[in-house]
Amino acid sequence: MTTPLDDAWAERLALWLTDRFGMAEPVVENLRRPTSGYSSETVFFDATWLDDGGGHSWYGVIRMAPPEQGTFQGFDLAAQWQAQTAAASGGIPTADPVLETDPSWLGAPFVAMRRVDGHVVGAVVHHDRWLGGLEPEAQAQVFRNFIVALSGIHGSVTTSATGVPRRDNGAELDFWEEYLDWSSAGHPVATLTRAITWCRRNQPATEPPPALLWGDARFENVVFGDDLTLQAVLDWDMTTIGAPEHDLAWFTSLDLTMSRLFGRRLPGAPDRAAIVRLFEAASGRAVRDLEWYETLAMVRSSAVMTRIGYLRRDAGEPPMLPIDDNPVLDILAERLN
Repeated sequence: MTTPLDDAWAERLALWLTDRFGMAEPVVENLRRPTSGYSSETVFFDATWLDDGGGHSWYGVIRMAPPEQGTFQGFDLAAQWQAQTAAASGGIPTADPVLETDPSWLGAPFVAMRRVDGHVVGAVVHHDRWLGGLEPEAQAQVFRNFIVALSGIHGSVTTSATGVPRRDNGAELDFWEEYLDWSSAGHPVATLTRAITWCRRNQPATEPPPALLWGDARFENVVFGDDLTLQAVLDWDMTTIGAPEHDLAWFTSLDLTMSRLFGRRLPGAPDRAAIVRLFEAASGRAVRDLEWYETLAMVRSSAVMTRIGYLRRDAGEPPMLPIDDNPVLDILAERLN
C-alpha cells in the first residue's frame, strides 16, 4: 500500500532534516509524487526554515523502495548511494544523495537528495520539445556531453563501493535468466528466453576490465542545463560493476530501436558508428563485441518493460505495449537469426 503523504509524514521528515542537517524547525510542504513509477517510490517536497542568517529553502526528493512488488526483486538503496558517491568523487554530477538506513523516520530506509533544475529529455527523444528545438550542432553536443560523462562514470574509483553488485558476463546472463523467470511468474516471453540462449551461445571469449556501471544510461535519467552540460545523473537502480560495454550498448540499442520505430533521427544526432568513436576517444580504448552487448541490452530492457507490463495488467491498467507480441521484440528477434 502506498504511504499517505499527510501532515504526520511531513512532520517526521522535518524532524529528520533537523537531525541530519541541523535545520531549525523546518516546515515541509508541497509533498507530491511526480510519477507512479514501479522501480521506486519518489516524493518531492519543499522545506523552509529560519536561522540567524534569515530564511532558507531546500527543494528535495525522497526515494525509497516501492511499497509493493516492483520492477526488481530487491531495491538496494545502499548500493545506489555508493555508486553515486563513487561517481561524484570522479567529477560526475549527481543530486548529492544522503542515505538514511533507519526505517523509524519515514517507515522505511530512504535516500534524500536535492531537486535539480534543468531539462530532462522525454522517453521518446524524437518528440522531445527541448532537444528537438535545438540547432543540429547543439543536439550533437548533447550527445557528446552524455557519452563523455558515461565514460567518466566508468573511470570512477570503486574501492568503497563494496555493496554494488559485481557481475562478469556469465553472472550477468545468470541474473537476467533468473529475472525472466521471476518477473513472469515462471512464464517468460519466448523471444526473450531464446535471446538469452543466443547470448550464452555467442558470449565473447574475453571481456574488458570491470568498471562502475550506471545501468540505465539514457537521456531520460539526466538533467541538462541551458548550456547543454549534465547537471545531474539520476536513477542508479540498475548499477553494477562489470564490462563498460553494457552501459554503451544500453544507450545505443535504445537509440537504434527508437530510430527504427519512428523511422528517423534528430538532425544533429550522431549515428551508431560516431557514438562508438566518441566513446572510444573518451575512454581511451577500443570497443569490442558491441553487437553482442546490444543484443543482451535489448533482452534486459525488454524484460524490464515486460515486467512493467505485467504490473500494469495486474493493476487493471493497459500495458504500454503488448507483452509478448510487439515491434521491440520483433527487432530483437531479427538479431537472433
